[in-house]
Amino acid sequence: MRPGLIGIGAQKCASSWLHAIAGSHPEIGISDPKEVDFFSYYFDRGYAWYEEHFAPDPSARVCFESSPSYFHDPRAPGRAYAYRADLKVLALLRDPLKRAFSNHLHEIIKGHIAPCSFEDGLANNPAYLEQGLYATHLSRWFDAFPADQLRVMFAEEISTDARAAARDVFSFCGVDPAFDSPILLERRNESDRARMPVLRTGLRAGGDWLRRQGMEPALARLKQTGPVSALLKANKIDIRREIPPMTAETRTRLTEYFTPEMDRLRQMLARDCLPWETMRLASAS
Repeated sequence: MRPGLIGIGAQKCASSWLHAIAGSHPEIGISDPKEVDFFSYYFDRGYAWYEEHFAPDPSARVCFESSPSYFHDPRAPGRAYAYRADLKVLALLRDPLKRAFSNHLHEIIKGHIAPCSFEDGLANNPAYLEQGLYATHLSRWFDAFPADQLRVMFAEEISTDARAAARDVFSFCGVDPAFDSPILLERRNESDRARMPVLRTGLRAGGDWLRRQGMEPALARLKQTGPVSALLKANKIDIRREIPPMTAETRTRLTEYFTPEMDRLRQMLARDCLPWETMRLASAS
């Protein structure tokens, strides 16, 4: 099983949603685990190792995996093209300021750093900004692949119309675009931590088992039932209530920092305005 489509991030830009939506389609096979990181971190393990992450599935017309590390690793585009020149590539982007802040929350949730302000986290981790250099990273992928094999999507547009975004993904994959995914509106990988980590680990293990049995629709219905929905909600602690938002000064500084990249990105994608810029204009009016 050779993947015909890869998701390349960026990190904290709805890649978990993309993986789940792809996995819910009966004609798409997905990797286990979600992030194989082959073209970035584990390229030395070889193609056979990579392809072992895709289980044989006679109904799958295309296999897919999504590793945000591919987006910013300068080695990944050339490696991916050498592996398969007809590979399709799907990139996800998001307001770079919100992405950076979400990156900070992710590091805290994962236990990589102690809870601290965004400003302290930013001083410690330059990757918060480096991953937001969208034009720089995307240009390497456009240099490696024909433009019609690359699709750029935005987390803001997915949130606005998830059904249209899913149809776009399915069309790009070359599978039935009319498939109505049972998990279309589910939020994935939110910025929260568990009150009872053991409970969350157990529930996720059960969910993963049901997915492997091809029971994603049944799992989606189960999660929407009153008792299960209430249990999942009660076990969440929104970390945004514990970590203050970035300061106005930081927001101004980062906006200026990213301006040249966003100018290049608009030109690269032939867009007059990026989705988060449109949203800011709408909220200001």
